[in-house]
Order: sequence, then structure tokens, then C-alpha cells
Amino acid sequence: MTILSAAIPYRYNAEGELEILLVTSRKKRRWVLPKGHVERGMGARSSAAKEAFEEGGVIGRTDTEPVANYICKKRDAPEEEMYNVAVYPMMVLTEAPCWPEMHQRERRWAKISDALHLVETKRLREAIAAFDRAFRA
Repeated sequence: MTILSAAIPYRYNAEGELEILLVTSRKKRRWVLPKGHVERGMGARSSAAKEAFEEGGVIGRTDTEPVANYICKKRDAPEEEMYNVAVYPMMVLTEAPCWPEMHQRERRWAKISDALHLVETKRLREAIAAFDRAFRA
């Protein structure tokens, strides 16, 4: 099983409300979390931070432990190939005005309740809900 990692970049807005960063997928333009393959020689945590910058243009502090894990199949992958996705919270410290995939994706800050309505897949909603529970505890 191939390992992927995802980030849930988060911040507190001016009103002190928790927001997370969503990005659009390249092909279908759906709201998703920054996610990608864990590259050789790079841990899942570092890979999640790298994806958050490449896809969403944010830099921050990534938690050492994932807040959620889920199994999925990428739409363009062979039918038998499954992926284990580790999802890491990342407190955003900097939002870059330019980033590698800025012309391929949109980024959007959303409150948890809004993010749960924007993302289409159940697994992503479950990961966001797990993040919400962990941060409200």
C-alpha cells in the first residue's frame, strides 16, 4: 500500500475563530486538503508540509502525529492500488503571495462548519471532523 500525507493548514482569524485552508483539485476543481506522495527520504510529516506549500502556499509548524488516517483509491490509479493517507495539522505562520501551483489551484480559508460542506468526500469530512474534535478538546 502506498503512503500519502495530507495537511490541514489552520489559523485563527481576527475574530479568534479557527479556519482551515482548502485547495482545489487540479482536474475536477473540488475542494480538498493539500496531499501528495511521501517522497523517498522524506517522512510523512515533512511531506505534508511540503504539499501545503506547493499546493496552498502556506508555511507553518506541522504536528508530529497525524490527527487522522484513511484509506483511499486515487481516481487515476490502477484499480488495485490503494493509498494510506496520514493527515497532519499544520499551524500556518506564513501565507506566501506566490507558490508553485498557484496557477493550477485556488485556495480558500474556511471555518470548520463551512469546510465540512465544501469537501465532497466522506473521508475528508471525517478527517476534518477529527481535527475539529482534537482542537476543541
